[in-house]
Amino acid sequence: MSHKVLNNVFLKDLGKIDVTSLKTDLLVIPVSTHTKKNNSFKTLDKLSKGYLNKVCNNHFKDKNAPILLPAMQGIAAKNIMLVKDKDSEAQTYKWLDFFASISAKGNSINAKDIAFLVTGNIPKNKDINWFIETAARSFEAGAYIFSETKNKTAKKPSLRNVHLLVDGLSTKELTAAKKSAKQGFAIGEGMNAAKYLGDLPANHATPRIIERKTKALSKEFPKLKVKSLNEKELAKLGMGSYLSVAKGSDEPPRMMIVEYKGGKASDKPIALVGKGITFDTGGISLKPSPAMDEMKWDMCGAASVFGIMTTLARLNADVNVVGILACAENMPSAKATKPGDVVKSMSGQTIEILNTDAEGRLVLCDALTYVGRYKPSYVIDMATLTGAVVVALGRHASGVMSNDQFLADKILEAGENTGDRAWQLPLWDEYMSCTKTNFADLANIGGGREAGTITAAAFLSKFTEDYKWAHIDIAASAWYSSPKKGGTGRPVPLISELILSKKLK
Repeated sequence: MSHKVLNNVFLKDLGKIDVTSLKTDLLVIPVSTHTKKNNSFKTLDKLSKGYLNKVCNNHFKDKNAPILLPAMQGIAAKNIMLVKDKDSEAQTYKWLDFFASISAKGNSINAKDIAFLVTGNIPKNKDINWFIETAARSFEAGAYIFSETKNKTAKKPSLRNVHLLVDGLSTKELTAAKKSAKQGFAIGEGMNAAKYLGDLPANHATPRIIERKTKALSKEFPKLKVKSLNEKELAKLGMGSYLSVAKGSDEPPRMMIVEYKGGKASDKPIALVGKGITFDTGGISLKPSPAMDEMKWDMCGAASVFGIMTTLARLNADVNVVGILACAENMPSAKATKPGDVVKSMSGQTIEILNTDAEGRLVLCDALTYVGRYKPSYVIDMATLTGAVVVALGRHASGVMSNDQFLADKILEAGENTGDRAWQLPLWDEYMSCTKTNFADLANIGGGREAGTITAAAFLSKFTEDYKWAHIDIAASAWYSSPKKGGTGRPVPLISELILSKKLK
């Protein structure tokens, strides 16, 4: 089930076409010191009798807002937008916002296509391929508008195609740039898939609905092999911890396993495990009412796995990856798990559930045990796990904890390269005392108000001792409450970069 917004992001060589004859709804010209040196800009400015250059000189002296110009004689573009370019010293997040804002502008004026003039202004310490991939990813992700559950107020994206206009590249460089555009576009599609699943209201995204959507992936991408486990099969496997979360709900749990085999048969797969709590009331340990509607995004870990697998299949990537979507709904009822109940996990370890609102780790621990049958080279789980990470890092960074420093380093590196940033928190042995209890092998919470993000990871580490494993807490980064409420599609860029770069050896 594709979640592309754009039909495509194209790379066009201005050495072979005339920019003045290019038919487009919106020609975007980023204005910087590089712009006036650009041959295509010189050609356009000459046809405008110096008007473009005049506007650039006057408008951007004390203003940053883009300026939209109507059609000009001799230029085929219906509209021209001059926009102040980012400084080459600007940090990555500013470039991401820059590209995304152009997509949004295209939608706002009902443009069907955009042509973006690549003038040569590239961020410091980056190359043209990074620029092209990042632009393609951001244009696709930025064009996304959620309208699935709207009726009379629905506004669908108008934007269908983006053309990146480049000049001065050799044949070899053009080939590499086209590959970068394709990869960025596919990652943007994966982000939109994750955003879409997360943005769906909980009654439109139950475990069984997500199961159907996941199974539909194999129709579009035959290389994705999908199987699903229902509550009886989970019980047969001994997943008492997982099942305890779903006991209070009328919606049965589902665990989907998506296999992608694009690499050598001898290569061990990378395993991705995503928390998929389709709605989290907290169970008997009921959450406060304010902002509880946002708990529909408590399945963003599973949604991210969905998006990443889409990206890999779209690119026909030569890697082996297995993704698990661990989905359940956490509700209070007479059947619900109670604080103090003890359950048995698939690993055989018993768990005292001291707080039913610490449910994500109860689902993940059994999924993390299950994934061992694939003999993975690395295991990475991603989960909207703790409010503590929101306090610790805010919305700008995901929290990373790992039992393997090499893996942690590569995750952080991928985050820096994509702008999907992460920050490592310690997972020292001192924190492991949080799992102790008199009534079971483990407790699902501990440590009081201290280091809640770390103690959650400490609990999961008890189920990952045989793996090179990392846990990514995305509770702050997977969706935003403001300035615009909605999913972000993170950490799809980070994990996609990590896998596609093949730096995990």
